[in-house]
Amino acid sequence: MATWLERYRKGQHEQVWNEMMAAGERIRNEPLFSDALAVARETMRRARDNVEVLRARLERIGYRFAYPDEAVRPPRPDVHRCIEELERRVGPMPLALRAWYEIVGSVNFIGYHPQWAESSYTDPMVVDPIDMALEEYSIWREACREFGREAMGPYHAPLAPDYYHKTDIASAPHRSVVVYRIILPNPAADAPVRDEPHHTTFVDYLRTCFRWGGFPGFEYTDERPADLAHLVKGLKAI
Repeated sequence: MATWLERYRKGQHEQVWNEMMAAGERIRNEPLFSDALAVARETMRRARDNVEVLRARLERIGYRFAYPDEAVRPPRPDVHRCIEELERRVGPMPLALRAWYEIVGSVNFIGYHPQWAESSYTDPMVVDPIDMALEEYSIWREACREFGREAMGPYHAPLAPDYYHKTDIASAPHRSVVVYRIILPNPAADAPVRDEPHHTTFVDYLRTCFRWGGFPGFEYTDERPADLAHLVKGLKAI
């Protein structure tokens, strides 16, 4: 019988991830764990290739990154120590998020294109580095000590600011900061991304980002750039 990894490499991307999700916490037991982690890492190698392609294409069409040095940042050298530290503090993280931290690192496509409609909330792709998750844990832990664990609720690993706060509307005083986030601990293969408009899992969020050239907000507007077809051409399915 073919392994999940073998089937994934043959193109059964969504089927394999659905089966891995259906396994729930059993995914942490062998022989499922090693196979599932291999799929997660293969998925994120493809995701890494896609974000590198998108960054280069965006630069060529004149997109201006707000934070050029953060557009695509590889994992920090001690990322495995950081993963162990975070899981020791809060419990297991989904395999998809772990593999992202290991292989991709972080992405920040916030910026603008002079010819794109300013009225569009493009929701540029952002996935924060593991540093942010560790920092946010420390803040959450201090709040738990002050207000109590029950009052604070579970820990949320931050992924990105919401689509409003990726634009100038972030300065509006009536808007509170909302963050796309994943609740930890979560021992499954993947996990829901909270407060993201598509109400989906992390891997599906990445698929949506790639489907729209790194800007999933284009799904909700008719003001799409002529360059969109060029941006998504040939990206790897995950």
